[in-house]
Amino acid sequence: MTDREREALEFSDDVSEDGLYHHPTSSSSPSPPGRFTRFARPLIDYVRNADWQPGAKYTHLTSSVSDRSESPKKWAAMVVSIVTAPRFRRYVVVYLGLVLACWIGWQYFLFPRLKENSALLHSLDPKQRNKAGGWFGTSALPQLEDVIQLKELDKAFLPAKMAPEEGQSNERRLIFVGDVHGCKTELEQLLDKVSFDAEHDHLIFTGDLIEKGPDSAGVVDLARDYNASCVRGNHDDRVLVLRHEMLSSNLTDEELNTYHPLDAKSRKLARELTDEQADYLGDCPVILNVGPVANMGQVVVAHGGLVPGVDLDKQDPFSVMNMLSIDLATHVPSPVRDKGMKWTKLFNKHQSLALSSKNGVTTVIYGHDAKSGLSLKEYTKGIDSGCVKGGKLTAYVISDGGEEKTVQVRCQNYMKGET
Repeated sequence: MTDREREALEFSDDVSEDGLYHHPTSSSSPSPPGRFTRFARPLIDYVRNADWQPGAKYTHLTSSVSDRSESPKKWAAMVVSIVTAPRFRRYVVVYLGLVLACWIGWQYFLFPRLKENSALLHSLDPKQRNKAGGWFGTSALPQLEDVIQLKELDKAFLPAKMAPEEGQSNERRLIFVGDVHGCKTELEQLLDKVSFDAEHDHLIFTGDLIEKGPDSAGVVDLARDYNASCVRGNHDDRVLVLRHEMLSSNLTDEELNTYHPLDAKSRKLARELTDEQADYLGDCPVILNVGPVANMGQVVVAHGGLVPGVDLDKQDPFSVMNMLSIDLATHVPSPVRDKGMKWTKLFNKHQSLALSSKNGVTTVIYGHDAKSGLSLKEYTKGIDSGCVKGGKLTAYVISDGGEEKTVQVRCQNYMKGET
């Protein structure tokens, strides 16, 4: 038996059942203070498995800091242990998600908006006017035969500037209706839904009262019965032009349809219109200047849109009835959607910059753009919601004090099966 084993055995004999070491003195004599004395040697020396120190399991306990720094394998093992830790992986996923979200927000939301805003400001810079040779509409006004360019709404129809007091009803309302396209049944449903009262409400159509739908003549008669105001839409203009050609031509309907087969349906409708109905549509101006409305500035109605910065009496009538987009360099409008930026974006930016102008701001209420549907921006209100194609017929109602709301009814799809 070695000395270490003997000492360990003696140590175990001196350990009582309570696990405490007792000094090897007489157990009967009182224990002096400090009976639990310090060991003569460190406790580690009494461990029996003396071969633990060279074991691989404990080797890292005796390794020095310098040894770890000098060993690439140990550093690699440390990195691997960190990377494979579950918490580390969770952090990586979270931070990668945040980075990805920031990139997507910048790439698809913030950067396009900043780029678009910069392009709009550049387009409206007066210095660009000379470079473009003058903006569209500032030089000459094209004239269209038998077309009324501009009308002023009777001021008696305007809502009061102040909202009614509590308990009182509105005295005046303007009810703007989007493209009806001959959908008389839906128009009657819409007027019932808004509780239309001819004594206190005035009805204004944004154009395209006729064509495509089942009862164009009935829509015109309803508008005439209510003494409604209107503007000329591109479909209204098309039928009126064809009617004028038919009346002034010596060709029969069959001959006309042979030369212009695509116009057959429009010619049929033009023939069905009475003189009174045609006269009503012919009296609809290209632009209706409604007048000042609380919280909206000067309100104007146009079927397609307006070129910003051009006086109402100098707007190109064909463009007003047909525009969808506008070229930012020249401000030339186009009836094609992808020939430039949407005209409403340029118009809204122009009006936002004109807040301090002495002429105030202008709000345009328009139709024509069924693909965009209901589109209520700050200075442009698009209310063609595609009724004739199974969408909705929309009424935009302005009450005393400039209170605004929209009312809609669902429509039957009268274009089903047609290209």
